[in-house]
Amino acid sequence: MPGRCLPGHPLLRGPDRRSFPDHQRRATGRLPAKKEVNIRPHIAWFLLALVACTSTPKPGQPWVVTQIEAPATGPRVLGVYAHPDDETSAAAILYKTRAHLEGVCDLLLITNGEGGFKYSTLAEDLYGAELTDEPVGRALLPAIRRDEFLDGCALMQIRAAYFLEETDHRYSTDPEEVLAADAGVWNLDRIEDALVERMTLGRYDFILTLAPTPQTHGHHQAATILALRAAARLPADQRPAVLCARQETADGAPDPPAILAGYPETALAAGVPPLIFDRTQPFGHRGRLDYRVLVNWVIAAHKSQGTMQLAMSRGLRTHLFLFALSPAGSAEAAQAWLEGLAQPQFTPRVYGSSAGTNASSSPPKR
Repeated sequence: MPGRCLPGHPLLRGPDRRSFPDHQRRATGRLPAKKEVNIRPHIAWFLLALVACTSTPKPGQPWVVTQIEAPATGPRVLGVYAHPDDETSAAAILYKTRAHLEGVCDLLLITNGEGGFKYSTLAEDLYGAELTDEPVGRALLPAIRRDEFLDGCALMQIRAAYFLEETDHRYSTDPEEVLAADAGVWNLDRIEDALVERMTLGRYDFILTLAPTPQTHGHHQAATILALRAAARLPADQRPAVLCARQETADGAPDPPAILAGYPETALAAGVPPLIFDRTQPFGHRGRLDYRVLVNWVIAAHKSQGTMQLAMSRGLRTHLFLFALSPAGSAEAAQAWLEGLAQPQFTPRVYGSSAGTNASSSPPKR
């Protein structure tokens, strides 16, 4: 299985990662001027990386993110998305499935994400390139966004990522711009075949997607539709349950997505209520932490996508909706998965007075 040199991976990170301004080097192909770097401490790490990352995987082949030594005993999950950063919708679910339930989580991206150049203003200094200039952004963002995505994958303990490297041609809410038979933007047969192959080989219990609503990016809708079509090609006894995610915010809970006009495969399972993952589950000392922290970490990895950063801490609960083409027993299996995710992950520590006046595990009474 091909590997990759993941700058953020602890096994491949040098003694001082920041000695190399990685982001600027990736964008410009050179180190910034007037910056002296001592490369000797990195030689051993470079040789290790050569052993682990002998080649760049071809489209559709796995980029190994997290080496999983023991066989997974928990749920097997594949997220199917159009762009890097779409996975943030399920970041906490993916993380806790692996870290707490000992499952396996993989991600498959359809496009390179080069269409996300319009909001890269603050990232221009970081990457040393005028990313908001469309030709420059389209040329450089595929590699930049791939690395941002993989850094986020490491935080979520994703096992492997699959990149189909289709074109992120432009923003539109019309999925027909890529799904129409004569659209010519995506290679639809190749995408669907790759999804069928991945679902077959991965033996996943669950497929996670974004809700295909008319107000959302047409690529988001199309990615979910293609995942549904691929799942429908599998025999019922080998088909994973397919679910889509919407976020509950302070403004209220989301409505179930209606059947998308012209796409009957987007029908939801009748009589199945949404399955809810609470990102605000408290843990840590005095219950002061919750899973929004992890989601924010993953969002922060996507530094080239300025508006994405504004989503930090907004999502309170993730609502998962089950699609009708999911096999019999999917609702019960998904419910058991979410019940497992609701269980406490961390055991609180007990501190003495040396830890400070707030050492008590109970918050002070008001």
